[in-house]
Amino acid sequence: MTLSRQLVLLLLVLLLMVITGTFLISARNSQLYLEEQLASHAQDAATSLGLSLSQSLADNDRATIESMTDAMFDRGFYRQIRIEDNDGGVILERKLEVTIEGVPDWFVNYLALETPEGDAAVMAGWRQTGVVRVSSHPGYAYAQLWRNISDMFRWFLLSALLVSLLGVILLRWLLQPLRDIEWQADAICQRDFPVLEPLPKTRDLRLIVEAMNRLSSRVKLMLRESEQLAAGLRRQAYQHPVTGLSNRRHFKNTLANLIDSPEEFASGILALIQLQEFKKYNDSNGFAAGDELLRDIAKVLGECTKGIPHHVLAHLGGANFALLAQDYTQQQGSALGAKLTAALSQLGGMDDLQAPGPAHVGLAHFNGVDSPMALLARADMALQAARSAGPGGWHLMNAKGASTVPVKTASEWRVFIEQCLAMDRLRLYTQPVLSCPQRNLLHEEVLVRLLDTTASGAEVVLTAGIFMPQAERAGLTAEIDRAVVSQVLARLSNEMGRRYAVNLSPHSLRTPGFLDWLEHQLRIHQSVAGNLIFEMAEFGAVSIMDEVHCLIQLLERNRCQFSLDHFGRGFSSFGHLQSLKADYLKVDGSYMRSLGKNRDNQFFLHSLTKIAHGLGIQVIAESIESEAQWDLLSTMNIDGAQGYFIGRPG
Repeated sequence: MTLSRQLVLLLLVLLLMVITGTFLISARNSQLYLEEQLASHAQDAATSLGLSLSQSLADNDRATIESMTDAMFDRGFYRQIRIEDNDGGVILERKLEVTIEGVPDWFVNYLALETPEGDAAVMAGWRQTGVVRVSSHPGYAYAQLWRNISDMFRWFLLSALLVSLLGVILLRWLLQPLRDIEWQADAICQRDFPVLEPLPKTRDLRLIVEAMNRLSSRVKLMLRESEQLAAGLRRQAYQHPVTGLSNRRHFKNTLANLIDSPEEFASGILALIQLQEFKKYNDSNGFAAGDELLRDIAKVLGECTKGIPHHVLAHLGGANFALLAQDYTQQQGSALGAKLTAALSQLGGMDDLQAPGPAHVGLAHFNGVDSPMALLARADMALQAARSAGPGGWHLMNAKGASTVPVKTASEWRVFIEQCLAMDRLRLYTQPVLSCPQRNLLHEEVLVRLLDTTASGAEVVLTAGIFMPQAERAGLTAEIDRAVVSQVLARLSNEMGRRYAVNLSPHSLRTPGFLDWLEHQLRIHQSVAGNLIFEMAEFGAVSIMDEVHCLIQLLERNRCQFSLDHFGRGFSSFGHLQSLKADYLKVDGSYMRSLGKNRDNQFFLHSLTKIAHGLGIQVIAESIESEAQWDLLSTMNIDGAQGYFIGRPG
């Protein structure tokens, strides 16, 4: 029970006690007053009748005695009038049965009125001739007492209601700062850090609000400092200091992780870009001019890659750059080589500076077969061939071996995907995510496959890394996500207690009506919706922040959770962790490579985990492929892990 309710309840109890006590005292006083009136009335009547009968009683005039007694008794205010002689004998007696009209019996029984008897001596000169005894009738007193107490009860009840209402209003007004503090504390738990203004006028509450404001500001500052420190160290470890692009180590780890992740990367183009005679340019124009030239090259390359949905651009050192364009075909690779050399040829000397040397581009096509070292070697061979061809040349080397990606045109891919959805040829695989170090099952990530057939009729299973890029180009990602969510909800209805993580494409969130459809499905399956986690890659979520915020609000309404996938692949701000309010954070597998030897990766994971836990986010490591990696995770406070060492998709 909240403090405000406790105070309201206490106020009502105290008010009830005060009003009840006052009511009972008033009722008792009314009872005593009426009893005194009854006694006074009886005594006055006895005295008056005694004086009136003194001569008649002395003369033994019975007729006069009866007439005078009846005249008084017939007025109806008396229960009994009795005239006795000196020996106690009854000379005359009149009685009236006690009947009380308009008053409840329970009231008469609960508040019994005493009717004292009044008596007076009848004198004849100095001699007493008898005694008059009179008892008042209580009926009128009961009626008066009932009316008094009824009116008093109604007044007290109305007063109690008015005072209670006024007290509740005043208490709510006085305790509003406490509700604001409760909201502020809850907001801090939800990774917001508001400051309450204006301050309450009540001194004690003002001090509490000021303390909470200081706490909110301090926590926000501590998290911001931790984020800035981690971001700064990440830049030093993984970004080139001049251009801000990925450095050689980060690029090689990312490339190796992608090649080992067929769910994401099934084909593409690796381009090595080299500016010739860069050392000569540095010697002639100075290091400052050389750094400026490198930044110009990075800017030009950035402009060239804006149209590539999934890519990694890196500065390998000196005047050597690398570009990995995911899901690119050989034909697109040729166009990319021509585009890069044409853009780099526009770089020229300015401000009387010597013009830079020519740029060459070597490209190698990846078909899902090569290892990272083999792919880099073929790209380097292509670069050497481009240099041999002359200034501003490029060369593309085709992949060796059978491709894992079926050869289809864009229209054929569209028809194929639509047929798979219509013919229910979509299959779901799952990969476990275990807690660290207990190895308890946290949830299972859902992986999507499509069934294809070869020319010989053999059935082939296609991973998401093969068909999802084609689905994005065809605008079919929302249809695939709808089919996956529907299957998972149906599975959950038959498998109570299981928890699944489902990936959503950024393209689906931008599809009109998708979020409305998703909420409708979650409401239909509200009994199991709480067992769903929806994931989105960090680099995709950052590009559509408004839509992701809408998605998170939708998930909160339906008791689902949200996870950021592949965190750390890019260099987006740590501040997104606070604004996106994810429940889980999956660290990109590139940070798990050489984890035992790479102190920078270990420090990054330590810092990231500390920041995430401060925001109430659980951290999960991806691509755990060995026991040595698993053993290291427990020393870094990682909450869970997934990878081939944990369990293969099945």
